[in-house]
Amino acid sequence: MTIIEVVRKKNRPDVGQLMKKLISNRCCLSLLRFFAAHPNGRFSKLALVHVTDEDGGRLVVEAALAQLVNEGVLKTDNENNICFYLLTRDEPMRQLVLNMAEFDWCQWQMVLEHS
Repeated sequence: MTIIEVVRKKNRPDVGQLMKKLISNRCCLSLLRFFAAHPNGRFSKLALVHVTDEDGGRLVVEAALAQLVNEGVLKTDNENNICFYLLTRDEPMRQLVLNMAEFDWCQWQMVLEHS
């Protein structure tokens, strides 16, 4: 299944626009790919800053994390005053992110063009 089919398969019309918005942001895309590779993990902000390797550093990652949380892709969990980020348990959104793990760069570009 191609990424375009995955995005179109979802009955919610806002999913395509949401994915286009998220994957057009390099940091969001990096975080999405990371969480797709580690769907059952939970990670601190500091760990995610190191994973993304962004030029803007912490501020860019914080903005991307806030966007992903606001859109319902990630959720937060606080433990001992430390905020951890994990992939949503909302099954349709979770499946979309997990399916995206299999796509290569050419397929990502196709989504941007067709969404």
